[in-house]
Amino acid sequence: MRHELDRGTLQSSIRAAALVFVVAWLFSDDLRAWIPVWLPIVILLAAEVEFVLRGRTERPRHESRRVAPGPEDADLGFGELVEDDDGIRFVPPPARPERARRRLAWAVGGVLAAIVVALAVRSDRAATWQALSSDDRAKAETRFTAEAARIAGASVRVRCDDGYSFTGAGSDTLGIAFPRSGLTYLDPTVCRRLYDLAFRGRGSDERTIDSIIVLAHEAVHLGGERREGVTECLALQAAGPLAVRLGLDEGRARRLLDAAFSSRLAERNVIRAAYALPSSCREGGALDRRPGDSRFPF
Repeated sequence: MRHELDRGTLQSSIRAAALVFVVAWLFSDDLRAWIPVWLPIVILLAAEVEFVLRGRTERPRHESRRVAPGPEDADLGFGELVEDDDGIRFVPPPARPERARRRLAWAVGGVLAAIVVALAVRSDRAATWQALSSDDRAKAETRFTAEAARIAGASVRVRCDDGYSFTGAGSDTLGIAFPRSGLTYLDPTVCRRLYDLAFRGRGSDERTIDSIIVLAHEAVHLGGERREGVTECLALQAAGPLAVRLGLDEGRARRLLDAAFSSRLAERNVIRAAYALPSSCREGGALDRRPGDSRFPF
């Protein structure tokens, strides 16, 4: 009985820990960047598989001898009738012992879960573009503007869409360019990743390189190119040097861009059909801006 109780407690603890981890993962960009979501799912699945397999391999229980209710059955309402000199009277069952340890475990677990969620929410809020000071945001926009002007070959302006007026909260639009005005707006999450890389030396994953490609893409638009597929191809080539200038290791930038290029070649999303890379977007193709260097896109 003790073994079964321990096993049940362990399984419940694993399930609770995995659920807390999933909640923290949903709220924290940092956790999503470093830890895949399948990890807690695998833990939960392993607990369930162990439960099923252990149940199938256990020996059948033998019917135990029935015993009279005791103190542990107090909450079931058992008592007894006693006959003495005063007659027959009912003696209520003794009070059931309090399960202090179990209550303490649940209390500790609840407090730890609340702390983890609170830390995840705080970490997530601290990692937003709006959490930066106005001076830091202005400094970042100045840097992004200089990089976009270098790619566009013209005087341009880059603004981070604080109120999601153009990009739209939760939408797939991460940037929008107005070539005639020489102005582009970037999604705040893109701006924050670019800021973390350029000013804090943080970020070397797929989302960071995607943000760099977004900035390069809008800069190419500001340079006069309107075709989305061609713009994406040129942006992939401009993103490599841009990533290095922003502080990303060159070897890491090459690997990330190779993966991004392969991903876009394999993409079959109807909604993004206009962004499909043309056949000339390849080594030695008409859109290769550095023909002969044997490296494409960077």
